[in-house]
Amino acid sequence: MRREVSFRKEVSLPSTTYATHGLYFYPAKFIPHVVRYALVNYTKEGDVVFDPFCGHGTVAIESSLLGRNAICWDLNPLAEVVARSATFKGELSLEDFELDWKYSQKFKPRYSNMHYWYPPAFFEALSRLWGFWHDEIFSKARTEDEISKAYVVAIPLFKVSKLFSFADEKIPKLYRSKRSIEKVKKLFEGDWEEKMRQAYWKFAKECHKKVREYQDLSPKNSSVVLRTSQKVGESLVVFDAAKTAVSTKVDLLLTSPPYLQSQEYIRTFKLELAWLGYDDSDIRALAKHEIPYNDPEKAPILSETYEQFHLKVRSLENPKLLRIYEKYFQSLASFFKCNAPFLKKVAIFVGPAKIRNIRIPIDTILKEHLERIGFRHVETLIDRIVARRLFKTEKNPATNLADERTPTEHLLVMVNEGAEGA
Repeated sequence: MRREVSFRKEVSLPSTTYATHGLYFYPAKFIPHVVRYALVNYTKEGDVVFDPFCGHGTVAIESSLLGRNAICWDLNPLAEVVARSATFKGELSLEDFELDWKYSQKFKPRYSNMHYWYPPAFFEALSRLWGFWHDEIFSKARTEDEISKAYVVAIPLFKVSKLFSFADEKIPKLYRSKRSIEKVKKLFEGDWEEKMRQAYWKFAKECHKKVREYQDLSPKNSSVVLRTSQKVGESLVVFDAAKTAVSTKVDLLLTSPPYLQSQEYIRTFKLELAWLGYDDSDIRALAKHEIPYNDPEKAPILSETYEQFHLKVRSLENPKLLRIYEKYFQSLASFFKCNAPFLKKVAIFVGPAKIRNIRIPIDTILKEHLERIGFRHVETLIDRIVARRLFKTEKNPATNLADERTPTEHLLVMVNEGAEGA
C-alpha cells in the first residue's frame, strides 16, 4: 500500500527542533515526526529500535522519550558526541559550561588545513578553550555521565569555533565563501575577544535550555547504546555499519540511510573532528568509508528496478556516477545480508534522489530486494518535503544543471516473515 501523508499532521509535536532535536547542525536528518510515527505504530514500550546511520540522534531522542531501547551506530565520531549530548539525563547547570579563557595549555589540532579556516588570532584563542576542554573537562571525566556532560559542553564550543572561522555556516558542506570572509572581517571590528565570549555564552545558554527541555519531558529509563568510529590512543578504529552485524534481536530497524550523492558528512565536519583530535589521515580514512564513496563487500541486489536503472545510469557514460550507483546499493545490500536475520520489522526513510537527470526510486529498489530475502511489504508513506535546505541555487554547482532537489521522502515499512514474533 502506498499513500501520501504529511507526517507533521499525522503526529502532533511542538516543532521539528523541540527538546534536543536541532541541538547541533547535522545535514539531511529526518524530522522527529517520522520517527515518532514509526515508534508509535510499529513498536511498544521496552522494544529494541536500531538505527545504523544515526547522525544527530533523532531515533535515540524519540526512543528515550517513548521508553524504547535504542541501538545507534554511525561512521562519524561526531554522532556519538551529539547523540549523547541530546539524550543527557544528568545534572546540568550553566556553571558546567565555564571555561578558562586564559588557559596556558593550548590544544593544536593535527589537521594541516586549520590555517586556511582560521585567522591566527581566532585560532590561538580557540586553542586555549579547546585545551581547557581536553585537559580539564574531557580527560578528567571518569563515569559515563561525566563523559556525556563533557560532550554537552563541547556543543557550544563547536558552535563558537565554527562562527569564528572562515566556514560559511549557511552552507551544509564545509565551504569558505565571500560571505564568510566578510563575516570574519566584521568579527574583527572592535573587541573581538568580548564578541567571542558573548557568542559562546549565548550558545551555552541555548544548549542548557534545550537539554533541560528534553529532561523536562521525563525521558524513560531505557537504554541508548551508541557505536561510532573512535580514536583509541593514536590509532583510529573505523566502525563500518554496512559490514557489521547487530547480533541481537531488533524489533524495528528505523533509519534514514545516506542518499545517493548525498552530503559528505566527514567533509562537512572536518573542523569539529579536528578539534576533537582527529588528524588528516583519520579524516581521509573516515571519508573513504562513507556511502557511496566506500568499498562495500559484494552483495547481489535482488531487484528488477535496480537493473532497469542500472542501464539508465550506464547510458550516461560516466564511470564515476555508475560506481556511485553500484556502491550505494551494494552497501545497503551488504548491510541487510549481515543484519536481516536479526530484524523483525524495518522502517526506512528515503527519497527518490537524482543522478544527473535520472530520479532513482530507492524505496522501490529496497522493497523489491527485501521481498526477495523474506520481508513482506506493509506500507509506503510518501511525504512532501516542506523545508530542509539552508540555501537555494539556480544550478547545482557539481553538475551545472538546474538545481532540482528531492521533492518527496518515503517511509518504507516491511515485516520479516521469517523473524520470530513478526
